[in-house]
Amino acid sequence: MLHIFKKLHELQQSSYDPGRDRTKLLELYDEILNIANDRDAFLQASHATMQSLTCNALSDKEEKQWLCYAGSIYASYAAVKLYESATNKTVRYSPEETEQLAACYLDGAYAKEVTSAGLYACAQHLSENAPMRCYELTEQAFTLNPKLADVLGIPYCYTKPASEDDLTKTCPFCGSGKERLTPHYCSPQIMKAGKKHAFPPAKLWIKCNECENYFTYRFPKSRTSLINGHYTKKDGDALENKFSLSHYGALFDQFRKLASGNDYLEIGVGTGEMLAVAQEYGYQVDAVEICREDCERISSILNIDISWCDVLDYETDKQYDVIVMGDVLEHVIHPVRLLEKAKHMLKQEGILWISTPNYNSAYARMQKFSHCMWHELNHYTYVSYESLKRLLETMQMEVVHYAISSRYIGSMELIIRRRKA
Repeated sequence: MLHIFKKLHELQQSSYDPGRDRTKLLELYDEILNIANDRDAFLQASHATMQSLTCNALSDKEEKQWLCYAGSIYASYAAVKLYESATNKTVRYSPEETEQLAACYLDGAYAKEVTSAGLYACAQHLSENAPMRCYELTEQAFTLNPKLADVLGIPYCYTKPASEDDLTKTCPFCGSGKERLTPHYCSPQIMKAGKKHAFPPAKLWIKCNECENYFTYRFPKSRTSLINGHYTKKDGDALENKFSLSHYGALFDQFRKLASGNDYLEIGVGTGEMLAVAQEYGYQVDAVEICREDCERISSILNIDISWCDVLDYETDKQYDVIVMGDVLEHVIHPVRLLEKAKHMLKQEGILWISTPNYNSAYARMQKFSHCMWHELNHYTYVSYESLKRLLETMQMEVVHYAISSRYIGSMELIIRRRKA
């Protein structure tokens, strides 16, 4: 692939010399004829040029016009093949080779549709080995052509951010700066974004080498109330039974053994089924939900007062025997503040239950970057059992039970309580 781009570039950058360039042009003609989608159109459009070439009457102007035409055909073909080989993992180009290919697109004076497609295809080969460069090339491609996703049948349109407010330059867990941060993986986010234009076209995960947690480089932090939730936005007078309610039986049995009181707080109500089980077990339930649609619908059906707000804005003097935080930690912008608030609302002998993805789980080890967690649109941070345990210990809290989630593959479920003096 590179040798054809280099041949095109060399011919385009020099004046036509029949003795030096005639053979190269004929070889290029054959190579592009073999890959052209519409061979008849290519033959017809190239006929006059090839006739002049055969008769030694080809001018420099005619050669450059044909090279521009033929180069666009090849660049379009190469972009498709680069993208297919990256997504199918049939061929992997090294970062050095990929940079050369990207330079071919930037130097080739192609139409913006061709150049942007080529840059995006090159980016896909860098998602693991050079994730920051993958992110940069993706952003460059979508800046050049905001509707680039149309070629993939995705209704996504890129809007370049007016400020850097959505960038996270320090670890949201420990505050470490650039010298302790390492780009880890870049996911092609447009596949999930669709019409959700608030998200960038690529999702760059950063690893903090200090606390060993992960976070997203750019995330629409100011719009979390709009992008989170909406999981149960349906009409009707019944709630979806997303998971078998029997999943929760053993869990609530543990709650009963570990905490004797009935005051229960759920942070993030999801589909409402865990709240319903808490009612069945006789708990006095309170709940906080950031998504208005979920809040109103579940509140109405279960006849529960649910506070519609960010949990960090939830005001109460009450303390709880059981606090449930199912699949919330990975969504929030200030995870440490959330954990501190949960501890503050917990009774001395109370328990906190957390369900969240575990980037160091058995499934994550097995799946590597194929694990769905790296491609989730609304997720902002990730922890492991080990890193979360260390963080909780600094807050004078301890894990009293660990389990692999029976609901979400690759997630963990922890029961936590205050550490005894």
